[in-house]
Amino acid sequence: MTRQISRSDCEEFFEYHGNTMIERIQYLNNGGMNRDWLIFDSVEEACDFFNDDC
Repeated sequence: MTRQISRSDCEEFFEYHGNTMIERIQYLNNGGMNRDWLIFDSVEEACDFFNDDC
């Protein structure tokens, strides 16, 4: 699953594939890119974060 959030300084994409990690990709307005992994203790915690906060 992928969700997109547009902000004034970048566009953020969150990708969740059903495990304990969510990938966050930021495309910055200056042409740069950041990629981070959000790591959770359980699948349920990751799923709840993705559904509620992304």
